[in-house]
Amino acid sequence: MFSERVHSRQAQRQATQRVVLDAAEALFHAQGFKATTVRQIASRAGVSIGTVMAAGDKDRLLVSVMDQRIELMHQARMLPETGFLAMKAGNNAPEMVAALAHPFLALFAEDLDLAREYGAILIKGRHNSAVFGALAFQLTAEFEQAFKLFGLPREAAHRAATTAHLSYLGILLAWAGGAYDQQSALHQLKETVGALMGAEGK
Repeated sequence: MFSERVHSRQAQRQATQRVVLDAAEALFHAQGFKATTVRQIASRAGVSIGTVMAAGDKDRLLVSVMDQRIELMHQARMLPETGFLAMKAGNNAPEMVAALAHPFLALFAEDLDLAREYGAILIKGRHNSAVFGALAFQLTAEFEQAFKLFGLPREAAHRAATTAHLSYLGILLAWAGGAYDQQSALHQLKETVGALMGAEGK
C-alpha cells in the first residue's frame, strides 16, 4: 500500500512537470525566452508559481525543454531504419560525419533564438545538460566509426573523432553567434574532417 502511494505521488509529480514543461515550451516558442515569465508559465499550465519553480527556474526549464527535444532526436536517429548502422550517407568520412551532425543542426535551426539561449545557459555553468553531455560521447563514438570505416586505424580514428567533435562544438557556437548559416556550418565541419583524414592518414 505504501509503495503504491509513493508510486502514485511520483507519477503525479511527473505529470505536473510535463504540463509545466509543455507550457514553458509553447510560450518560449510563441513569444521568446526573454519575454516569457514564470507567472505566464504557471498561468498556462494551470498551476501555482511555486509549482513551476519546483520544476526549475526559467533557465532550468529551457534546458529541460531542449534536452527533451535533443533526446527525441537522438532516439529517432538510432531507430533501425534511420540509425547510424543503417546509414549510407556519402562515400567519404566528411560526408558521413556531416550527416551524423546534420539532424542536430537542423533541430537547433528550428528556433535559433532558443538554441542560442540554451547554449548561453550551458556556458554559464549554472545548469548542466545530462543529455548534451551523454550525446558528446555518442557523437564522438559515431565519428570514430566513420573515420575507421574510411581507413584510419583505431588510435588515429579516436584522435580524429575527438578533434572533430570539439570542432563541431566550436562550429555550433560560431553558427549560433551568426558566423555561419546552417549550410556553411556543415561545409566547415566537412573541411575539418577532410583535413583530419589527411593529417592522420599520413
